[in-house]
Amino acid sequence: MRNYLETLEYKKQSYGKKFSEKGLNREFIPYFENGARIEVSFRNSSNKEYETKRGTVGITTGWKPCFLLMLTTRSHGSSYTIGKNDKVLRVIKY
Repeated sequence: MRNYLETLEYKKQSYGKKFSEKGLNREFIPYFENGARIEVSFRNSSNKEYETKRGTVGITTGWKPCFLLMLTTRSHGSSYTIGKNDKVLRVIKY
């Protein structure tokens, strides 16, 4: 299980005053921490849905991180960035 606050603290120590968490959609924190597979509604700036995908939540590296939707456990790159308008539709249970 990943810890969101520990991740942010590590990034703050690494990047100092340059670090910004403003790009992180707080709705996705629990799914980042517990690794649940979710279905996400991706929305444009006018909040209209344009795509729905399933995956797990990761986080980018760097001084201005954002959440990512990783489609499979083998995903490296080409993931979907999760923005402020994107919404969790449901948790996928197996």
